[in-house]
Order: sequence, then structure tokens, then C-alpha cells
Amino acid sequence: MPEGNGLDYSHYPDVTTAGDLRSALQNAFDSTGMPLHARHVESPGWVLTHAVVRADDRHVDIHMTSGGRAFGLDFWTPGFQLARGLTADLRDAAAAISMFLDGAGLRQLGAAWPFVNFGLFAEAFERGEPEAIAFRWQRLLDPPPPRARHLDGLRDFLVAASGEPRLRALYVFTSHYDLGFRRSVPDGQSRALAWVRPLGEGRYLIAGADRRQLDTVGPMGRTAWDTDPVAGALGPAPAQESVALVLTAMDRDVHA
Repeated sequence: MPEGNGLDYSHYPDVTTAGDLRSALQNAFDSTGMPLHARHVESPGWVLTHAVVRADDRHVDIHMTSGGRAFGLDFWTPGFQLARGLTADLRDAAAAISMFLDGAGLRQLGAAWPFVNFGLFAEAFERGEPEAIAFRWQRLLDPPPPRARHLDGLRDFLVAASGEPRLRALYVFTSHYDLGFRRSVPDGQSRALAWVRPLGEGRYLIAGADRRQLDTVGPMGRTAWDTDPVAGALGPAPAQESVALVLTAMDRDVHA
């Protein structure tokens, strides 16, 4: 096996014998009669140390970790990671993968394989996107300690926006200090519809789908992505007025 990637292959004799992780994982499936097919990942640099297993709309990524023997697992539905796990036993990893790809729920998976971890948001998403959206709003409005500092400047806007049904039905997320709205929870399944940037003293700048509009106010002259800003920002305005401006920006983009 190659050197230089930080892995101590003496902890992985089964992988070394098989030639790569995909082959070792396939051996674990075959030895227990699991009708699954481990595949190489697309990145050439990870071919020996990573693998992926797919079934229907679910997939699990598995990789070798450094610092000892442990296999990391990431359990996915389209665009959303439901759970992760860490185990030294490749056969246990194979069994957990099989159970998840067979459609097991998160609590069932965690009860059978305690090395699998997931959060309350993932459980809400498992019940459906409306549940996940409601959970996200609740956590932003009443975050558990320690409160993220970047939420302080958004507090007034979030309280005002929570009373607007059109916004409360959208998934709300943060990116750096900006707040975004989109229709779907999974990243990539729907584009952002609007952006909000706190400017201090309870005032906010509003953009539509094109976040570069937020950089038209201020001394920078360039966006955080080193591109030219574009016109179209609304505000600055206080929280309640900013809610109306978000709706205006969304409607403007729809009819553009």
C-alpha cells in the first residue's frame, strides 16, 4: 500500500491483503451473504482508502482513518447526511451499511449499531421536510447554549420573519453572517430565493437570489468570491420592513 497519506497500514491488514478498501468491504459483504456492491469513489486519490455503496436513493461513504484502526461512515439520502459512524470492525461497518440501505430508520440503526450517531435535525428530516423546516426555525429562534455569535445580529429579523407564513414555510440557513432562504432542506436541490445581511443597530440589507447584490453597499467594491457586485439590493431597513423587502425581492426575481 502507498505511503504519504498519513495512514498506518499495519492497522489495516485485511485492507492490505485485499488491495484496497473497496475490495475488503466487498469481501465482508460476500462472506455474510449481503447482496451489496462496494464501489470505488470517483476521486483517484481516494481509490485505495475510500469506497461507496448505493441502493435506491440512499448511499453510504466509508473511509479509513489515521491514528489507529477505524472506519468512518457517512449515511446519505439525496443531498442530506442523516448520520455518521466510526468503528474498527469492518464486518460491523458492512452490517450497518446493509441495514441503512435496506431502509432502516435512524433510531433502529442506532439501536442496532451504537457507533452510528445522528442528531435531532436528522430525525426531523426523516419525518419529512416540513418537520425539518419547523425544527430549523425553532432552533434559530430559541437556540440551545452556547448561542452562535453570528446569530445575534439576525435575532430581530428572525423574530419578525417568523410571523410571515411565506417565509416560515421556507428552509432558513446561515452562510457566514448572511441568512438565506430556499424551498428544500438538502443543499443543491433548490437555489436560494433571498439573502439577508445584518448591518448592525437592527438594520438589514436584502438581496434576491443573487447574493452578490449584498456587496453593492460598503467600501469593498468586490464580493467575498472576488467577483463584481451586482445592483439590486434593497434596504438597509429595520427588521419588520426587511421582511416585506425579502418578499419583494423574491417576487421580483420570479417575474424578472
